[in-house]
Amino acid sequence: MVHQTSPERDLRWVEPQYLVRSELNARENNEDSFAAFVLTPAPGQNPIYVLAVADGMGGHAYGELVSREALRRMSLALLEELTVQPSINPPKEVLPVTPAEIEKALINALEQANAHVKRMVEANKWGKAGSTLVVAAIGENNAIAVNLGDSPLFHYQCRTGQLTKKTEDHTVAGVLLRAGLISPELAPYHEGRSRLEFFVGCPSLPGEAPVRQFELAPGDLLLLCSDGVSGSLLEGEMAEIFSQAQGNLSALADGLLQAAKNKGETDNQTLILWRHPEPKGRSLQLQTTIQPRETVRQDSFSHFFPGKPPPQKSDPETAPPED
Repeated sequence: MVHQTSPERDLRWVEPQYLVRSELNARENNEDSFAAFVLTPAPGQNPIYVLAVADGMGGHAYGELVSREALRRMSLALLEELTVQPSINPPKEVLPVTPAEIEKALINALEQANAHVKRMVEANKWGKAGSTLVVAAIGENNAIAVNLGDSPLFHYQCRTGQLTKKTEDHTVAGVLLRAGLISPELAPYHEGRSRLEFFVGCPSLPGEAPVRQFELAPGDLLLLCSDGVSGSLLEGEMAEIFSQAQGNLSALADGLLQAAKNKGETDNQTLILWRHPEPKGRSLQLQTTIQPRETVRQDSFSHFFPGKPPPQKSDPETAPPED
């Protein structure tokens, strides 16, 4: 049997730019984690870029480990469903992965991450430890996002200068805001802004899958972040920072982080900024900063780029259970 991929696939778009920043801010430990990796469903097909941020539940023990485990399980589930399974005994003609298939894989990965973290927390008797999670799977001209908790994803349209929040916060304040019971100006200061309704590791997931699909144009920007970046800022304030940065990712990251600090934000701050590439592509540039480590620069996408290195030692009493 001779296997063929879809003919004349244009791979010129696969050289994007993105930037990652993760900082302690005023906290002693960084409970945020992030991941950036690329999946290739079949040789000759356009890759799927995956960006993700997880924020261990503040004030709860083992938040750092839980956020990392949420990303690990999510990443393995996507690899299995979008790359490994299609490569085993494939049909004669390998068709491109559809947005519906990517959406299904994201929902399944979210369910697997939730079940894994819930088992880990219960087995180790960690109480209410958990994590937020926001994931974006980016294709040639679209993105599909899924989230749990209050780590958001924003889309900035370069052509119109419009900033849109594509995810919904699963917090008490978020529920009240969507019901029209509080204003957008009050939501960042409401006492329920940090009380999560859904999170990775919670007993049940939302009745309606928290997944969104939207189009991307060349030059558009995506922001995935923990609430230490966006929680204290109004969308109008963030839109102004995007506009002033004029597409400079480093300046945009600096502006967002500093604006949150100026508002009194003390939580960990992690963000991923993505610029959707022009049709002819541009050289990939990745900048990653994690306090107190030195800046890491990487010239190509790794297949899995974790936000934190693995622990040097494993405590048998707190190590996650084997699946």
